[in-house]
Amino acid sequence: MLAVPALIGSLVMPFVSGPAAVILFVFAAAALAMIVAHDVLGQSASSQAGTAGPLERVVPDLLLRRRSVVPGGIDGLPRDALTGLPDRHALDIVATSAMQEADRHERLVAVVTFDLDRLTDVNGCHGFAAGDLVLRTAARRLASLSPELVVRSTGDRFVMLLTDLAERATGELAVAAALDRLAQAVRLDGLREIDVHTSASAGIAFYPQHGTDLAGLLQRAEMAMVEAKQAGGRRFRVYDEAMIRGLRLRNEMERDLKRAIDGRQLQLHYQPQFELHTGRVVGFEALMRWQHPERGWVPPAIFIPVAESSGLIRPLGSWLIREACSACRSWRDRGHDPTMAINISAAQLRQEELLDDLAGALSRNALEPDRLELELTESLFVDPSEIVMRRSLEQLAHMGVKLAIDDFGTGYSSLAYLKRLPVGKIKIDKSFIAGIGSEDVDEALVRAIIGLARTFGKGVLAEGIETEAQRAFLAQEGCEQGQGYLFSRPVPFAQCDRFFEPDPLAVRRTG
Repeated sequence: MLAVPALIGSLVMPFVSGPAAVILFVFAAAALAMIVAHDVLGQSASSQAGTAGPLERVVPDLLLRRRSVVPGGIDGLPRDALTGLPDRHALDIVATSAMQEADRHERLVAVVTFDLDRLTDVNGCHGFAAGDLVLRTAARRLASLSPELVVRSTGDRFVMLLTDLAERATGELAVAAALDRLAQAVRLDGLREIDVHTSASAGIAFYPQHGTDLAGLLQRAEMAMVEAKQAGGRRFRVYDEAMIRGLRLRNEMERDLKRAIDGRQLQLHYQPQFELHTGRVVGFEALMRWQHPERGWVPPAIFIPVAESSGLIRPLGSWLIREACSACRSWRDRGHDPTMAINISAAQLRQEELLDDLAGALSRNALEPDRLELELTESLFVDPSEIVMRRSLEQLAHMGVKLAIDDFGTGYSSLAYLKRLPVGKIKIDKSFIAGIGSEDVDEALVRAIIGLARTFGKGVLAEGIETEAQRAFLAQEGCEQGQGYLFSRPVPFAQCDRFFEPDPLAVRRTG
């Protein structure tokens, strides 16, 4: 959060002094105090109500106090046919003039890139007319904040120019207000009243600190925007030099990951899942491993986000599904019939090819769909407007594939999606299991989750079981299945046969 006293002072003092400054200071402090408890990078309560919050009311008035740097003749330039905003040529003209003025008065210019989230989903679910309405609404909302200029740069991206800034905090405050405004619902026209929830990510580059020409500032603002999107979206990032190094590393990782997919550097390891009362193996979770020829083992937490942002998640996910189904077929041929659990990301759920990949792998290996269990993190269910994702889940359930919620209790944890979505199993996150035997709160939460699952008719599996005491507690409370280091670490396929031994105690050891 911005340092409020310094921020208010920087906004007030350049324009007024004496008693008027005190009055304006108190007003601004009261307005900002209403948003301090709320992350300005997300949605405020006022956003959800569809009205402008304190931040959105204060920022335009403050920005209007600046000297305008727009040269004559801008009104005569061509405009974007859909939004009515000036075109890119206007940005070139205004930015040049703004940077000259900034040099004369020792001020700052902010170049801000906005990217709307999930506009493709809106087009797919509600039609292109709905997508156009979202774009027009976004343009109007950005312009209402009184920046020097807003242009539509590409399909779902906008560029805002903030000029004559005394310090960076003023520009950051304006961008936070813009994101808050863009997160408000858009009401679609038609027979039914439908609210579409969109959001945006933004990147900021300041002149002259981050560049001395518009092209360089736009490039750096774009890099910062990508950082914001990769951090989860609905926020902004200010460019810094570390982003260059991060971009180079991501580019190298993307190049190496493509080679890994083509060159058989990837492996699947399998962690067994057991019935807690009998010790019988009932399934495996397939976990991807990458052995880089120079970096050694690369954790999935590093390369999966790279795959998602680069589009490599499609070939990577297809490979995982093929390999996991092939392993399941091998066990079936040996007389065993475990379920195979596979982690699926939001990016994969949005791809139409996922259903084809699953159907093809199941058919080639002569497996019933219910031999596969797709694990989905709770974060996928945060936004109820994710209609594309919900349809994908329904199609998967119709196919006969099992669905499970992974890391339950760490994310959204809504009873609504447990009731509405075709999920058959809850996986209790290992952070709660770790507290069994030492934390009364964790034990109470585990009991509550097991009871909740039983009420909704869902199966329960506990992750991260490391001690016999944890296993005994979970079994006593009615948790049917579990996995963790008490039984085994994830191991290569060749080491999995021992889990099918007739003596259940023989497999309860760390592999």
